[in-house]
Amino acid sequence: MTPTSGTAGGGTTPTTGGTSGGNTGTMTSAAPLNTDVSGNVQLWHFWGSPVRRTAVRRIVAVCSAALPKIKITETFKPFGDIWTANTAAVAAGSGMPDVIVEDRPKLPQTAANNIDMSLQKYIDRDKLDKSQFWPFTWDQTIYNKESYGIPYETDVRVLFWNKNAFTDAGLDPEKPPTTWDELWAAADKLDKKNADGTWARIAFSPLVGNTGWDLWSKTNGFQIVNEDGSKVTVNDPKMVETFTWMKKWIDRYGGWSEYQKFVGSFTSAPNDAFMSGKVAMTVDINGYASQLKFYNPQVPTGAEGKKATLDWSVTNPPTNGTQTSTSGGFALSIPNGSKNADAAWEFIKCATGPVAQASWARDTLAMPANMKAASDPAMMAENNWKFMVEAMKISQPLGGPFVKSYANFGQEVDKRQADMWAGKTEIKAALDDAQKAIDAEMAKNK
Repeated sequence: MTPTSGTAGGGTTPTTGGTSGGNTGTMTSAAPLNTDVSGNVQLWHFWGSPVRRTAVRRIVAVCSAALPKIKITETFKPFGDIWTANTAAVAAGSGMPDVIVEDRPKLPQTAANNIDMSLQKYIDRDKLDKSQFWPFTWDQTIYNKESYGIPYETDVRVLFWNKNAFTDAGLDPEKPPTTWDELWAAADKLDKKNADGTWARIAFSPLVGNTGWDLWSKTNGFQIVNEDGSKVTVNDPKMVETFTWMKKWIDRYGGWSEYQKFVGSFTSAPNDAFMSGKVAMTVDINGYASQLKFYNPQVPTGAEGKKATLDWSVTNPPTNGTQTSTSGGFALSIPNGSKNADAAWEFIKCATGPVAQASWARDTLAMPANMKAASDPAMMAENNWKFMVEAMKISQPLGGPFVKSYANFGQEVDKRQADMWAGKTEIKAALDDAQKAIDAEMAKNK
């Protein structure tokens, strides 16, 4: 796949993408809507930014017009807190929303814990066509052969690179690194220090952005979880090689302590690592493009003190042999105990249909789970969008298959990372220790 170019201010202006409703709703939904259904639907979500909150409200408006007898209310809950609050409400038997935005890869776990209800009876009754969604997004909703959520949003991780920095460093701004070795070579020219010896700009960090060891192990040709989720391997030589490569970057920038000081200087957009110009390349989800477009940041360029509009582009994450990426995302589910499940289902059909999904994509530049919406003509005219859609074809589910006997196995690696980066524990020893803990937990839960 060839990288595509764009600037933060380029692209098309988001449009509404609504409809006037209708009796069947075939233009607004993933399956025909039943406009005779009435009720109140409370939607919980965690999208509080100006861009995304507006996009949520637009979806509510679209579906309210299509479902005139249903009153839809959206409520923002902080990321993380939303699921804790829902779990508590379901356990108490009251206070839960009617529709919740669920972390799709974790749906099998919420299903096993009876937090969300099966939607299979609705899917079968209304003949909802699962083929309209990216296949892996649908597969992630399944537990015991039944779906517990309808895919709403997904993503794909790509490398964003600062073309201004490439030009300043004497690199071709149209040729980003495609391999780990090329990435390291580019850093020799992109890394830049201040007069006092502190870092003015670093080329890249495998820990900066929306990425981590799961993606980098896959670009190194290794699958941590086998196909049926029965085996997890985190201490394979390929994993040791991956973590060794990651630590090499930390050591390049002064070791763990100095590295932490540098990344501690980043704040939120528009002063994050990439928009500030302090990191020349970062891997993030495709939706990050909406922030670049919204803020249209100015970055250091040329002579000291000079700034220019960030000129950026995207390509696939650099690899060590396997060109791939990872995709996470979310689904719309109905918590157990909802008193308005029938109305909630009608809203879910509308919100996951091609018209509402195209509206969401136009506003947020997030990848819709509905493939028809992903190829919406207005989106295809957007800078970089066609590349993002193509990148979906080589992407893998974030984390891999669901591991029933230890869904959160990754925490065993995560909690050992700092000691690896600081050199307190050898990488192989740390991964061996994580493997023992994972094996013990999986054996206990069989």
